[in-house]
Amino acid sequence: MDFQGQKLAEQLCLYIICIAGAVAFALGWVQGSFALMMKVYGSGVAVAMVACVPDWPWFNRHPLKWLPKSPQPLEQKSAGQSTTSQQRKTR
Repeated sequence: MDFQGQKLAEQLCLYIICIAGAVAFALGWVQGSFALMMKVYGSGVAVAMVACVPDWPWFNRHPLKWLPKSPQPLEQKSAGQSTTSQQRKTR
């Protein structure tokens, strides 16, 4: 998931959960049922999870462009590491 995909997933999750909360509160108020309110809200959270948690293809529309690999040797010694173990013993 790229950075724009993360932003899209966060916004989508926020909108779905807020709308589900408002609809659940309204239905719970009209029906006078706390259980109905929680079922509607739980369904909204489940829809948000299905929409936002998996790495869907629309979250990967802007792939990251990495820098090319630099051609550096694996072992580089700095000026302070030039002494060998034999030189250390003789000092």
